[in-house]
Amino acid sequence: MSNIFRLLLVLFVGITSLLFSCKKVEHGTDVPILSINESTVSTIQVGKKLKVSFIANQVTDFTFSIVPVSAGEALFTENITVDPNTFILSKEFDIPNQASWIGEALLKISYNSSGQIIEKTRPITFTESNPQMFLVGGSVATGWEPTLALPMSLYDKESKTKFEIYEYVTVDGSGFKFLPTNVDWTDAFGKGATDGTLLQSGDAGNITVSSNDFYRIRMDAEAKTYEVSKSTWGVIGSATPKGWDSDTDLTFVGSKGVYTWKVTVNLVAGELKFRMDDDWAVNIGGDLSALQQDGANIAIATAGKYDIELSRTASGYSAKISKN
Repeated sequence: MSNIFRLLLVLFVGITSLLFSCKKVEHGTDVPILSINESTVSTIQVGKKLKVSFIANQVTDFTFSIVPVSAGEALFTENITVDPNTFILSKEFDIPNQASWIGEALLKISYNSSGQIIEKTRPITFTESNPQMFLVGGSVATGWEPTLALPMSLYDKESKTKFEIYEYVTVDGSGFKFLPTNVDWTDAFGKGATDGTLLQSGDAGNITVSSNDFYRIRMDAEAKTYEVSKSTWGVIGSATPKGWDSDTDLTFVGSKGVYTWKVTVNLVAGELKFRMDDDWAVNIGGDLSALQQDGANIAIATAGKYDIELSRTASGYSAKISKN
């Protein structure tokens, strides 16, 4: 009988302990807890939007800040209110394109948990932004509004000041200028005292062209120079009249915002590609509905007269090749 009693006593103590421990765990979920989700990036360029994800439990408000690893004041601080029933929260923050932000920093959260201030951090590195330049003007598709300015691309990998864009430009519209941002007219570049030179001043003139056409436009922000040259597309390859030795040019038949080149040509069975300005720097091939830089050769199965049409839209280049 005593053995049975001891056994029952042990079982009672064990069950009681188990229930007590379960109650403690359940109670623990009511304690405010906050952390920065690991999905938050660890490196980002200045001038971009930083998306930070938070995991919260019973937190109604907290302070988010970005502080440099080295001594100094916080770069950014914001008090954030949270619905107590929210467990996952994402916020976007605009990171200024300023040199003072470049370097290592900490994403920091501070919140009250049962009367105690809890602080947690996550490292992040802010890097220099890619250089920017934009084309704006009444002679191009988007007009003179800076916020609609067309983004240019770096054409020299060794330089951060040399930009280019391929664009249809008209005689009408009073020309164009270059902008270092697509926000306003601050530090705009215009024509200098002579053709090919730039002036970064409110007195700078507009750059104009002598005929409506599709152009390659280049500028060097450091040297303060520019060049505007007509740009052509052609087809080249074993299927074309000149083989792989020379291009058969297409004719530009587009307008502002509409970019189309056409040619009617006799082809033979073989292959061809599209390339710009008689050079392999820009050459496209592959799927006709989505041509790609350095894409595969395009096969022509049978000889005959073909209509070839190349189009450029915001999504890229496409083509139609149809036999008459």
